[in-house]
Amino acid sequence: MVVLALAGVFSGGDDDSREAARTTPVEAPETGDEAPSADGAEQPRVSTIRVGGRPTAVSASPDGVWVADSFSARGTVLESAAAKPTRFRLEGPASDVTVTESGVYYALPEQQAVERRELADPVAAGETIELDGFPSVLASADGSVFALSDRAVELIDVDSGEVADSFRLAGFGSGLAVGEGFLWAAVDNREVVRLDPATGEADGDPVEVPEVFAVTADEGAVWVLSASGQLTRIDPQSLRATAAPAPIRGALDVAVGLESVWVTSSRRTVTRLDPRSLEPVGEPLKVGGEPASIAVGDNAVWVANGGDGTLSRIQPS
Repeated sequence: MVVLALAGVFSGGDDDSREAARTTPVEAPETGDEAPSADGAEQPRVSTIRVGGRPTAVSASPDGVWVADSFSARGTVLESAAAKPTRFRLEGPASDVTVTESGVYYALPEQQAVERRELADPVAAGETIELDGFPSVLASADGSVFALSDRAVELIDVDSGEVADSFRLAGFGSGLAVGEGFLWAAVDNREVVRLDPATGEADGDPVEVPEVFAVTADEGAVWVLSASGQLTRIDPQSLRATAAPAPIRGALDVAVGLESVWVTSSRRTVTRLDPRSLEPVGEPLKVGGEPASIAVGDNAVWVANGGDGTLSRIQPS
């Protein structure tokens, strides 16, 4: 997700006018109506919603599904699968988005800032929070928002709207997650470090994971994705790492929730895995082009398809 997003952020393009005719919401099943797969597993239902632009990051909450477009200064919210997408202008192209009870936060690398929007009125002018670095990835939990900026993680105080602290990393960060009581960062594409979210101090030895670029945490574990397509599960306490039996070709992003692990692929698919066995569940699900980002909501999984201006909604059976 980060590589694709940054390519768009620094391109300087804005395709709002070109995509204006493509923003009519469309919802149509991409797979069978929960038909069983070849191994007998009941397949989730996948539907498509057109939002326009180049959606490259997505975050889901009970208030809606929030989309970032790293190729234009566009923000989008989908309040329901049947609603027309609401667009609003940001201060610049956003590489990532995260949503909390205090608002929606967009990472703006060109502006060296994070922009906050109100949940109830995202179209209203936002609040700009200046950072020291160029934010690429955001993570949030328990009222805190963290921005990964180059070789540091910046902690944003959501009450004051200012940077409260900055945690230096031992190398270049490519992935960031909050969960299981810790802050997790992928560093130098070779290791995952466990940090105290209050102090930024390293807790335990780094976990070596070759080619790591994405990380998420939930369902009692930390989940790491490598450029080779290898998915690795890390125990948050012992830091013991277990690799999935087989890599996923063209892997782009990983999310966890609804009792499953979900991995997007450049092959226009999402693979669902059992979090205990790390084995695939059912056949890969067909989604849109360039599914660079995936997020889990309360009852559905959402995929941002940057290649065709759509979101895919996956409803597990």
